[in-house]
Amino acid sequence: MENTRRQRRAELEYYGTAAEASEENISGEHMRNSVSAGILLGCIALLTQAPSVAADNKNCGLIRYASLDLVVVGDSYLLVPVEIRGTRAYMALNMASPFSGVTEMAVRDLSLPTKSIPFNVGVHAGKSEVREMATVTPFAVGGLRFKSVELLVFPHFGFSANAADAPVVGVLGMDIFRQVDIELDAAHRKMNLFSQDHCPEHVVYWAARYDSAPIRFGSLGEFYFPMALDGKMLETTLATSNATTTLRTDATRKLFNFDSHSSDVETETDPSGNTKAHYRAMKLSGEGLDIFNARISLVDPPTTGCYLSSHQGAASYDGCFGVHPLALGRDVVSKLHLYVATKEKMLYFTPADAPR
Repeated sequence: MENTRRQRRAELEYYGTAAEASEENISGEHMRNSVSAGILLGCIALLTQAPSVAADNKNCGLIRYASLDLVVVGDSYLLVPVEIRGTRAYMALNMASPFSGVTEMAVRDLSLPTKSIPFNVGVHAGKSEVREMATVTPFAVGGLRFKSVELLVFPHFGFSANAADAPVVGVLGMDIFRQVDIELDAAHRKMNLFSQDHCPEHVVYWAARYDSAPIRFGSLGEFYFPMALDGKMLETTLATSNATTTLRTDATRKLFNFDSHSSDVETETDPSGNTKAHYRAMKLSGEGLDIFNARISLVDPPTTGCYLSSHQGAASYDGCFGVHPLALGRDVVSKLHLYVATKEKMLYFTPADAPR
């Protein structure tokens, strides 16, 4: 397989950990203790058994473990089919989150054993702090099967989405995909999982031309990468559980000289006339890729302690955990065809309609 490689050469340093998890505010932004967070990841890593897959690849090609049909209900989540103790269910994909978790309702309905987390990890689901983990034995995502996994329990949290043929039981984060590569074609509702055992750059089989960017993993497992927005480079995450793409207003003021009160920013109101959101049309780009008039939602700066910085030419945050200036939501992700090479630490992407 020969590809014409069009790569923007940009490099990022690692600065933090857990990323925001969903539009319902399952968030690592409130991660207050990095030692506790590291212990939590260690517990999850030790208690999550390696997936039951095997690869012996001597020819550079891709070895596929699973091919999954995603479900989208209205303007809701990208739902991934899973099996929990032999029961079919769905979990909302969030590639910006280092953690996977289940709702309290799922714990009750599936009779999952739980145990307390013996320290304050500062992970929140809505306004409630996560204090328990559930053990799932066995667990499967398509052909990727685990003997046992540990999932955070999200208290007082549920999903409005109803996938009709199976319940939505939680959020699927990057911890589950630590040992595999991920191909995501949201426009066609497909997700494939591949072996990490392949030759570098030999992954984009669906198009002759592609772009790529280096990715960095935080200590809890989330990844981020550089992306150009109106010509400025920003550290970026794939917030696949968010409907819209978001940008922090401290970054807009410093990099682009506007904020939510600027005259050229669109304001959206609810039926009562209250301000619901602020938007601005901007251009996302990479080599060989341009998304014009992307509708970027402006959101508040992160919590106290974060300050805008720059690493290797890309805007970033220091002084806090898990916050990145730009988060690509489903409105942009659905325009891209992505391959996350987790071991190679590269993100490959093309337009969703790239010619084969």
